[in-house]
Amino acid sequence: MTAVDTPVKHAGHAKEHVRGLNGLRALAVVLVFLSHKAHVETVDVGKLGVWIFFLISGFLIIGELHRNRVRVEAGNARREAVMCVFFMKRALRIFPIYYLLLLALTIAHALFYQRDVDLGLAWHYFFLSDYWIGVVKDGWPGTVSHFWSLAVEQQFYLVAPFLLVLTPASRHRAVCALVVLTGVAGHLAMHAADASEPLIYACSPLNFALLALGGLCGVLGRERGLARAAGHCSTGIIGALGVLVFATQPVWSTLVLPFSAAGSAWIDIGLALSLCVLFAWIANSPGSIVVSALEIKPLDYLGTISYGFYLFHNLIPSKLGFAPAWFAAPTWVHTLCALTLQFALAVLLAHLSWHLVEKRLLELKKPFEAAIARRLPARRLHSQTQPR
Repeated sequence: MTAVDTPVKHAGHAKEHVRGLNGLRALAVVLVFLSHKAHVETVDVGKLGVWIFFLISGFLIIGELHRNRVRVEAGNARREAVMCVFFMKRALRIFPIYYLLLLALTIAHALFYQRDVDLGLAWHYFFLSDYWIGVVKDGWPGTVSHFWSLAVEQQFYLVAPFLLVLTPASRHRAVCALVVLTGVAGHLAMHAADASEPLIYACSPLNFALLALGGLCGVLGRERGLARAAGHCSTGIIGALGVLVFATQPVWSTLVLPFSAAGSAWIDIGLALSLCVLFAWIANSPGSIVVSALEIKPLDYLGTISYGFYLFHNLIPSKLGFAPAWFAAPTWVHTLCALTLQFALAVLLAHLSWHLVEKRLLELKKPFEAAIARRLPARRLHSQTQPR
């Protein structure tokens, strides 16, 4: 959703483009759109989309923090500088368009927009949307409920640099594994306690486990073992089959006995692990036909502007584009026309947001990073420039 810095920086400062990630973002945001606008219920496509976003964010952010910790240990960077750069980049990427939108929503809500609905705007300002949905409201009212996943990622961004930059790089895999195990245990416990669906959906620690799973792919991805395993086509097939089986649970579970709460929890865990396997294969198979398909320009561009698309899409009126009742056409034609118009409008808004605001602000990253490097030079470089 927000971690869109697809180039991966290695310890040697070289950049390597991770093929297919923008295409994955595009698919994820389309799945979320279909969940909110087409009301697809056979498969929880919204969950699939958001979990893909979590895996991508964990892969990029934890991978970056891991490499920066390696630089710190080598004396090529200071912890303070690394953390300042991290928070600067996240702030430039997330805050401007998010708070501009919230400010516009606050004014519109006070005047005319969904005045009869509690949008919980105060909670969104502090990235507590998940808490508002799961604990305060215990439901999904309003058109800003999709902000919950942004809150989860922002909470992750607040903790991750302290957890990883201040921890030896050799322990990062153990840290991620511990987060995964804790998330799985917490998810099982919430189901066992018969927690409500909104509470589990928005506040389950399994969300953070998915970020950590993506992080494990980022930390391990350059090691020969994982890269070699992920390079086999069978790995991708296994992951894809797992996603298919667990994601279609609402369909095939009607043919057998209903699942218990514990069974539903394990289905979520199976889906998360299957998505992780499929994602690891894609991230480490740049030459595959699947990755080539994800690299086509329309998907790549939609992935580039996916943050704005995600922010705006659910605010577009769901009735927009539906023809009057007297217009003689099958129902599916009405629905298709409306969805096409709503999708096109969301793309237009995201396009304008990217070119007028987001892209211009992201161009400030390098000057700010250079200023931080001058202010907080690497200790090795600093010691070399001191007079003897």
